[in-house]
Amino acid sequence: MRPPRTHGFTILELMVAVAIAALLLTLGLPSFTTFLRNSEIRSTAESISNGLRTARAEATRLNKTVSFTFTGTGGDTSWAINEFNPTTLALVQPPLQRFAKSEAGRNATVTPTPANAVSVTFNGLGRVVSPSPIATPNLQQINVSSVVAGEARTLRVYVDDGRGIRICDPDPAIAALVPADPRAC
Repeated sequence: MRPPRTHGFTILELMVAVAIAALLLTLGLPSFTTFLRNSEIRSTAESISNGLRTARAEATRLNKTVSFTFTGTGGDTSWAINEFNPTTLALVQPPLQRFAKSEAGRNATVTPTPANAVSVTFNGLGRVVSPSPIATPNLQQINVSSVVAGEARTLRVYVDDGRGIRICDPDPAIAALVPADPRAC
């Protein structure tokens, strides 16, 4: 009589499989964390861009002055869209729309240009009001980057009447490509 065949893995086969899985995970983890950081930056830049477009659309829809304002401090990505009252020179509350940092990228940060700018105001025609009716200058460019050190890419959001509202990649390697890459700034 033959002994019955057993089905399954030996402990040695299981240990080899676990070692290979651990090796693959160790090799792939840095790429995955970079992917996650880039995704956070992209979603934050897109939320800012969409917020700016919504503010411009609300200004034309209401035929009133509407402001897009960063509501946090120190690079916080939270923002709000408010109607602007030219009589009281104040933002009308409650906001038409708001966005909290926790909705997209907790590790993303913004750097506005000019440095002390926190808002941009659109008139009833959807054009940027210049000079800004709010105490700070209008936002012209917003760099979105990661607070976590690593290989994450910085993205730039432009907002002005010349370039419109658009997201681009300020990496010089992309700008140098021939033919020109539409993602370049």
